[in-house]
Amino acid sequence: MTEVTQKQCISVLQQTDLFSAVSAEKLMQLLVSSAQVRKFPKDAVLYSPESTEKCIGVLLTGEARVLKDYVTVSVLKQGMHFGAVVLYNDAERFVNTITAKTACKVLFFEKSGIDRLMQTTPQFAVEYVRYLSNRIYFLNAKIEAYTAPCGAEKLLQYLLSICDENGLVSGVPVTELSRQINVSRAGIYRALDSLSADGKLQHSGKKIKLFVKDEQK
Repeated sequence: MTEVTQKQCISVLQQTDLFSAVSAEKLMQLLVSSAQVRKFPKDAVLYSPESTEKCIGVLLTGEARVLKDYVTVSVLKQGMHFGAVVLYNDAERFVNTITAKTACKVLFFEKSGIDRLMQTTPQFAVEYVRYLSNRIYFLNAKIEAYTAPCGAEKLLQYLLSICDENGLVSGVPVTELSRQINVSRAGIYRALDSLSADGKLQHSGKKIKLFVKDEQK
């Protein structure tokens, strides 16, 4: 890893919630001992259930899609990371597939390096726990989508769980929405119309814009 690349990595990491409490000196040590940078062309697989090594990936440039059963559940941008949830999990496989939405560059940290950072930087450990706690609330929103009493509320809760930070959901067909929340296609259309009439969203084709906030995210 060149000096220029190291400086770029530190600059990105210091702007993230997870690594912002770590000093530049410790980040440099981590980069030297337990990290590598890889470049990916558009549509390449960054990480998937077939990946065997547990690690944390941080997007340095470009954008990537997080896919579940071929459906985009979120989009990663510069400074966003993946792998933290399963790094200390007993599960052997990563749950989702992550592909390059554009050409991108990713910084990968080995688990051994994160272990040392946990031991030497208590604030990093605190931020790590905070991140995992927020993920629990995020998953609770998904559970609510399956237990909501009516189709419109089920759909709203599910959309809130997969939308980006701007409230946008795109590229998810009605068939997939129907499968995810176990509501008929006709029910999905009725729910979209009802939520639109209530001013909670706008929809056009496969694009949906939400106007309500998910307080659990």
